[in-house]
Amino acid sequence: MKKIFQYIMLAVVTIVMASCTSDIEETTATTGKSNVQLVVGEFPAFGDSQTRAIGTPDEGKTSWAEGDELLLVIDNTSYGSHSATFTYNGKSWELTSGELVYREGDPAYIPHVYYAPNYKWANTSLMLKKGKAAGTDELIEGNAIITGNGETITVSFAEATRKYSRLRIATLPNEQITVDTEDFTPAGSSDMEQKGNYTLTSDEKGNAYLYGTFENNSEVTVKYREAALTTYTFSQATENAKSYALDATVVSLADEGITYDQIVGNVKKELDAGKTYINLMLAPDADEETLDAIHIGLAGASYGTINLTLIGCKKIPSGGFMYWKMLKSIALPDVTEIAEKAFLDCTRLQKVVLGNLTKVYGKAGEKGIFEGCRTKDIDLILSKDQKVMNGGKTEGGYCWTADITKDYSGSDEHNGRVFLNYDFQSITCDYQVP
Repeated sequence: MKKIFQYIMLAVVTIVMASCTSDIEETTATTGKSNVQLVVGEFPAFGDSQTRAIGTPDEGKTSWAEGDELLLVIDNTSYGSHSATFTYNGKSWELTSGELVYREGDPAYIPHVYYAPNYKWANTSLMLKKGKAAGTDELIEGNAIITGNGETITVSFAEATRKYSRLRIATLPNEQITVDTEDFTPAGSSDMEQKGNYTLTSDEKGNAYLYGTFENNSEVTVKYREAALTTYTFSQATENAKSYALDATVVSLADEGITYDQIVGNVKKELDAGKTYINLMLAPDADEETLDAIHIGLAGASYGTINLTLIGCKKIPSGGFMYWKMLKSIALPDVTEIAEKAFLDCTRLQKVVLGNLTKVYGKAGEKGIFEGCRTKDIDLILSKDQKVMNGGKTEGGYCWTADITKDYSGSDEHNGRVFLNYDFQSITCDYQVP
């Protein structure tokens, strides 16, 4: 007689931090003449972050949730190996693909049971789901045993060992970010990637995760569009089953009623915390006074040490960053309009990220936005949608406007590393403005 396991019932348990014991209800379902009982233990939460903790520790996933899948294999002499997928509906686990089969009297065992959200079965081997990448979610192997005269299967992750670490990235909530890695081995892979690139979407708390192992001196860079929010180099290899936290947070200065002194204080707090990557959210109509307050907050920084990202603001006023010599790089991914002399004498700039520009005021050599900058030492990054800018005199002076038909990418100006009549060390057009 075949016994087909199609019912798994789970009592939801609350887990605090790593792991604790709790009572698990056992629910019996009848299949044919047999009572088949399958019990799933609690989810193995990670626990505290080990380094660079950000605010209140966030342990991430701590319990089973609706839509979670378990991937099982059962093996026996008569029928060989079979795989099955069970999905949690919020109350119980339901068989959603495959089957688990064995013959009565023929000893059977379960060699594999996985929690692996990025994977599905290909016969009895794991393969990535379409659109999924190794390293962007867990891959834990638990234990499962058949007991009770073959009428009970117990699944446990209590003794499971994660052969990888977790990197929790604290950043903007509900936003897409990209993460560049060096010397990273993703969970589920045995091959180290010398260069990797991942697209992640943060949750409502602003957390995004990578799962795998970083080697000593390996590097990770977190970007919002093409604006670098932080870069971190590991001083030693990450340890298996440990969680690490990386600060790529953005400070909001867009709140209604925020004062000049509050802006100064908030920026200075970031600087006093030792940050060299400072990420600020501004209102779309942020004005000259707001930029001046940011400048005062950064006044204590050494020349050429600050990587500044301003998200949200649309226009930069005349002389907006004049004499900001602490800037090593600046990213303005949402800016569409820049007034004359915006970066006058920012002599330490090495990298500039600009939004999809439509208007730029000032003529190179006179009142252009990069006067006094060594643009031949600057790497300029533009959006994929950037158009060729045509210059000419207007009632308000000299103004560059975006050509409605000609893409900048691949143009003669782009090939010559020229933008707004300035020569740059490099110009790339490789990010998308929503």
